[in-house]
Amino acid sequence: MDYRVSLCETAPQTVLRVPLEIRPDLLSEGIVIAMERLTEVAQRAGLTASGAPTITFHRELPAVDAITVDCGLPVETAPTLGPSSGAELVIQPPALIARTCHRGGYHDIDAAYRALREWLHQNGCRPIGPPTEAYLIGPDEVSDPRQLITEIRIPVAPSPAIAVHLDATFPDAVESTRKALQQHGFGVLTEIDVQAVLREKTGEHIEEYLILGACNPQLAARALAADRQAGLLLPCNVVLRADDTGVLVEAADPEVLMRASAEPALEPIAAQARRLLAAALDSLRQRAASAS
Repeated sequence: MDYRVSLCETAPQTVLRVPLEIRPDLLSEGIVIAMERLTEVAQRAGLTASGAPTITFHRELPAVDAITVDCGLPVETAPTLGPSSGAELVIQPPALIARTCHRGGYHDIDAAYRALREWLHQNGCRPIGPPTEAYLIGPDEVSDPRQLITEIRIPVAPSPAIAVHLDATFPDAVESTRKALQQHGFGVLTEIDVQAVLREKTGEHIEEYLILGACNPQLAARALAADRQAGLLLPCNVVLRADDTGVLVEAADPEVLMRASAEPALEPIAAQARRLLAAALDSLRQRAASAS
């Protein structure tokens, strides 16, 4: 199935929330029970549904054991429920979410989650909350699993880093990164061997881990002219750290950092710095691809 992922901001809404246990081996039955429970509580409280029912998974669904999930139903504003209902009304604030739709039964819904995670990785977003499934057409409405439509929503935030993974030795990755930064106008002002510092000062042993302080002099001059406090955000850290399959290179996103200053004059400078850093890391990716 081809999964199309989109990014959108949800509107604030009032949600009827009921905690229930669900078993992974009886998922369809559990969803039907959840829908019936939500409908029962809503009707008893005189609430009117205003959206599709949902289930939020605060941890990964295990293989056999039951877990407690939050079942939700968007409703029109109404008086607070009594404690005997076992439910509560919550106001959900606006949120940025990545979403995709899965059509069909739940036995292969993992493919939709994998597509979402891959999209997040490729588009520089990071999950900041548990996933929610909205049952646009649920098992309480149709008996044919092929007719089911489930929207998967993951709250996200822009990643604070631009990253590339290199299939290379650590020394080669460091040398390539230095050259790529230099070719795109950045000089390396500082270098911290975190592995060596921690080993010497605390006795801790971690993987090869290097922090390079990169600075583009022209952009730095423009930033300081616009706001002297911009120096607190300079230089831009570029982190190299070894993992089991190579070296991860991550550069702090200047646009994310500059938002902390709330200085409009810094926005175009941060945008240009981000483009140059992204181009530098992309050149590393292209070089690695051509060498393989």
